[in-house]
Amino acid sequence: MIGQTERDYKGVEAQFMKKRILMRASVSPFAVHKPIDVICKKVIGNNTGNLLFAYSMTRTLYTEDVEIDFLADKEVAHGKVQAEYINENYDYLVLPMANSFRKQFMQCMGMWTSIIEKLTIPVVVTGIGIQMPYEPDVTEEHIYDECAKKFITAVLNHSASVGVRGAITESYLKHLGFGSNEIDVTGCPSFAMFGPGLTVRDKKPLTNESAVCVTGSVANPVNFKEFMIKNRELLPNYYFMPQFVDDLRLMYLGIPLPITNDSQVLYPHLINDEVFVNDRARFFINFPSILEFNKNIDFNYGTRIHGAVGSILSGVPSFVFPTDARIRELAEYHNVPNMPASEVDENTDIFDIYEKTDFSQVNDGHEQRFWHFVDFLNANGLPHIYQDKNRTVVPFDEKIKNIEFEGPVHSLTICPPNEMIERIAFGNELLMKEQKKAVDTLNEDKKELKAEIKGLKSEQRKLNKRLNWYDNSSAARIAASRVKHKIVK
Repeated sequence: MIGQTERDYKGVEAQFMKKRILMRASVSPFAVHKPIDVICKKVIGNNTGNLLFAYSMTRTLYTEDVEIDFLADKEVAHGKVQAEYINENYDYLVLPMANSFRKQFMQCMGMWTSIIEKLTIPVVVTGIGIQMPYEPDVTEEHIYDECAKKFITAVLNHSASVGVRGAITESYLKHLGFGSNEIDVTGCPSFAMFGPGLTVRDKKPLTNESAVCVTGSVANPVNFKEFMIKNRELLPNYYFMPQFVDDLRLMYLGIPLPITNDSQVLYPHLINDEVFVNDRARFFINFPSILEFNKNIDFNYGTRIHGAVGSILSGVPSFVFPTDARIRELAEYHNVPNMPASEVDENTDIFDIYEKTDFSQVNDGHEQRFWHFVDFLNANGLPHIYQDKNRTVVPFDEKIKNIEFEGPVHSLTICPPNEMIERIAFGNELLMKEQKKAVDTLNEDKKELKAEIKGLKSEQRKLNKRLNWYDNSSAARIAASRVKHKIVK
């Protein structure tokens, strides 16, 4: 993605006066993509929650004197950028992160560490967190502990402190040996998207006509999936908002979800599920379409924290059911109404929850949290739009207002026949390519295994030959006779 610079300057001289930021992001907030790009090129990573980090940080840092480029993890993993290039072309490296302390992210984190250790420019990390159970034990050993230590140490050699998601991650890093002055709880930068004020609407009575958004994933516990299904009957004007690319493949191309224990239990995993047949699902591939859609939504609930954040930033009363520590610490830090998903049972009443919840509580302390986040940016020397308290124009908003983004993705099942045929044909072609690639990989593995077996057989033959020689040689017989003689004696 390097080279897709968001430049807004007149003349070469102005270019050299600008601060240049390289930001970790799967996709530029200014880029327009189609659903096929998201499916085939993974331009937003694997989860639409990633859209919010980059959007918010870019809006905050994008001033008249700044230009920003974007670098995806996959480009780092493929070695497409070197530290020398970053040093020569940028003034800052900014890394909005998420639940990065986890086994699956170790390799990528190691590659980022290798780059950062060679940098001579400031490196700013914000929103980084740990993936742990809802009731975490930060003192237990993890396979990624050493990797996390090296990464944070490298970052701290280039920054004033590291911005973490919440108190749980803060405790984890302290357990690894980092000091309080090196860790700054800043929450997720997405909450700072529109400044020190949040405008959550006053709640209206929740009825069976209310427009409700529901977020969830295949990994949700069964009790919560049952809760979601029950609520479909109670709140028929609902919209299911999945966030993973596998869900998009299903909705857009009709490709079933990968077969797992989770996907087969009480979750829409086939295109003939009622949520798709009845056009009750929406998938978003950019943040502006989320904001637009939420204008007509009355209530959002579910297990996805950034599904809730997108709604809160749109003013929608929202409630989250955390399934693990990464969601819990963000909900607790940002004061998002919540209850553990594990506590949901057959007696849990969504109307009762709605009636008893003060959804405006996210405003409690938000202004202080926001300015604390700004202090974090200032301590790390980053330019941002809030340095000008009298600002009336936000450069990011001016740039983005004339871009036509794709709207929400609807299910294959409600397409016109021609489009449906086109999507299905593409999906079949994609599956055939993936199957061929899988077969080719298996054949390569088979060749390697055969070669390994052949080598082992060769070694076995050599060993047998030596054993036969030993058994048949006079020296061996004499040695055996002497041993026998000693034993008898």
